[in-house]
Amino acid sequence: MFDFSAERTVQSVEESLKRLGLEYIDIIQIHDMEFAPSLDIIINETLPALQKLKDTGKVKFIGITGYPLENFRTVLERSKTNIDTLLTYCRCSLNDTGLLDYMEFFKEHGVGVVNASPISMGLLSNRGPPSWHPAEESVRNKCKQAVDYCQVQGVDISKLALHFTLEIEDIPTTLVSTASIQNLQKNIDAVGQKLTDAESNCLQYIIDNIFKPSGNLSWEGVEVTRYWQKMKQLELAHPVAMS
Repeated sequence: MFDFSAERTVQSVEESLKRLGLEYIDIIQIHDMEFAPSLDIIINETLPALQKLKDTGKVKFIGITGYPLENFRTVLERSKTNIDTLLTYCRCSLNDTGLLDYMEFFKEHGVGVVNASPISMGLLSNRGPPSWHPAEESVRNKCKQAVDYCQVQGVDISKLALHFTLEIEDIPTTLVSTASIQNLQKNIDAVGQKLTDAESNCLQYIIDNIFKPSGNLSWEGVEVTRYWQKMKQLELAHPVAMS
């Protein structure tokens, strides 16, 4: 269960400092703020608590993270606490470039943007997404269609997905995770090597024939709805409307 209260925020940072054996944390991020009962709690409790910690020198920079993009606009517009960074994921990839619609707004507010998971948490990979992936069947099927086409062409779709995102100049930072040295080397190669003609043609095909006609393929609201349904079943908590 998520707890974004001011008291728990301070307690969490203090616990982290103790575990890490540090006097301060470079960047502290509010993780998945969409799971708060209301963004009012983020704006009126969590962020001010982090600002107090920043004032004492225990935190250098404050960030917010999440999947729904409109939440970032809401918090940035309403927060009296200065926000240094934001991190979202799967929102600037082959299947969803929704983040680009917000970049000008983020620049105007002086926020550093981190775009994570250009392969959309496995949707754009030969291995496929994990069982817990929140994407609905329609999104999974479209991505699988692109994966299958690339496989027939002898092309690794993950390389295309990473290349696609890294070529977008408006995105300052792209965060890629890896579970092995082999995958790490593939990521490095994708940054330093140009696509072959076959790879370029394959990329253009899946953009023009699969992803562009489908629009942004996202799963906004799916995880949050499931979360609150579970909380209701357990009689633990309920979401509230913003003031």
